[in-house]
Amino acid sequence: MKSNTAAFASVAPAFAVTGFVLFSPVVYALWFSLHEIRYGSVGAFDGGANFLRLLQDYTLPGTLLRTVIHTGLSVLITVAIALAISVGIDRMKPRAALVAKMVVILPWITSAVVATLLFRWVFINDIGVASYAVSSLVGAEFQPMTNSTGAMTLLIFVSVWKRLGYAVIVLLAGLKSIPSECVEAAQVDGATPWQVFRLITLPLLKTPMLLVVVVLTLANINTVETPLVLTGGGPNDATRILALDVYERAFAIFDLGSATALALVMFAANIVMVLAYVRLTGWRV
Repeated sequence: MKSNTAAFASVAPAFAVTGFVLFSPVVYALWFSLHEIRYGSVGAFDGGANFLRLLQDYTLPGTLLRTVIHTGLSVLITVAIALAISVGIDRMKPRAALVAKMVVILPWITSAVVATLLFRWVFINDIGVASYAVSSLVGAEFQPMTNSTGAMTLLIFVSVWKRLGYAVIVLLAGLKSIPSECVEAAQVDGATPWQVFRLITLPLLKTPMLLVVVVLTLANINTVETPLVLTGGGPNDATRILALDVYERAFAIFDLGSATALALVMFAANIVMVLAYVRLTGWRV
């Protein structure tokens, strides 16, 4: 009993400091959002007026829809490509696998702002290398950043490219943890490679895949630097997602009240998704 008390006492200060750093901004933001905000100064208490203004904002449903499209497609494409790449790397020889892992992980460790700027320069209208090359090849104008579909497609492409390395590493670790005896037994019983993959590999990858899906979902929902640097939310708000909406409310139009309220709603949604992850990882294969 004394050893447990001593152990708790030794880690309690670290937990207290961590808890303060993590949750004090949330508590302050909640208090902040319940007051009238004028030019950054806290005014009179106005209850849920800032949250009510969010419900009355006619642009918010469109922003939410764009966020769902961007997040859903980015996660789906990333997981599908990462699964194929991780299976391929798992079957490579050690030296080739090491090179492949280094190439795949490079976008993940690259600064998001730097990488996004590079893509912007490549695809920017008129002077972008990719725009010029594709236009010359197909004989038609190629300017993806001037139309809604092209801009969203480019944003999804950059999001997939940036986070693919993380997904590959996690799924590859999951593949390495699968007992070889399970695969060998299935092969002895006459299972085809597809049956082995579908009936053995995928079920045993459930937890790593769930971790990847949750982390990628949170990352894509909360990203602000990628749409801000790549498209600035344009054209015509075609790539304006929730995180960028919070940023622009706070620092472009200085509506700190609704920005804080929207940030708190997003924080609550993140908590719900994390709890769902904890719940789902309790499943057994």
